Amino acid sequence: MNILLAFKAEPDPGMLAEKDWQAATVDTHGPDVSLLRCSPGADEQAAAALLLAQRNGGCEMTLTALSIGDERALHWLRYFVALGFETPVLLETTADLRFAPEFIARNIADWQRNHGADLIITGCQSSEGQNSQTPFLVAEMLAWPCFTQVERFTLEPPFIVVEQRTMTGFRRCRVRFPAVIAVRQCGEVALPVPGMRQRLAAAKADVERRNVVVETTPAVQCLRLERPEQRRHATIISGATAQEKARRLWADYLRQRMPS
Repeated sequence: MNILLAFKAEPDPGMLAEKDWQAATVDTHGPDVSLLRCSPGADEQAAAALLLAQRNGGCEMTLTALSIGDERALHWLRYFVALGFETPVLLETTADLRFAPEFIARNIADWQRNHGADLIITGCQSSEGQNSQTPFLVAEMLAWPCFTQVERFTLEPPFIVVEQRTMTGFRRCRVRFPAVIAVRQCGEVALPVPGMRQRLAAAKADVERRNVVVETTPAVQCLRLERPEQRRHATIISGATAQEKARRLWADYLRQRMPS
């Protein structure tokens, strides 16, 4: 069973100063994130953790990690190798891909046609463009079924059982391969940490690298960026003793927010 995990190495905007955000409103390029450390989104990390947990449970699979972007993704591709992924792939481009889900989907679909995978897993959306379109477009290009908002999945070759978050609760579906699923991080799984021996071995791993070129203007273009006004609010809980403050904290804030 061949599984492709497609992820985007995203910069952490929390590392930007207020002046960086203010400067970004001058044009449509956004804040300069070229020097920020990048990492896969929480969705992709959750997907990788679920895959590795099932492999450790005895499910046989061959794992490929693929990213589209610049060389900042190399660290995480080798990180996935250290965790047990067999094939790391980097489709290199320096183009702005925040609003280019069709380009990303087309390259993922092209890779699938040339290499073959039974299952393609992505995150639900990136933190930058927040388009939420890539998994749908990949599925349409390949004529595969697509399931999004997946919080858990279980591999039962040639099927996958997915649990989706819906407007009314959860839906559980059993789907035959091939398929595209988009995972949503639900806070219950965490990406493992590889050992030092695995990291040292992965540092020497060969990453399949291929240049890709954006030949057309993306269908969606950013016309303006505006940073919302940042408002902060704090409540000071007064009281003569710690016990009194705790009672007020419970009565005024916690009680109505916690399930009975």
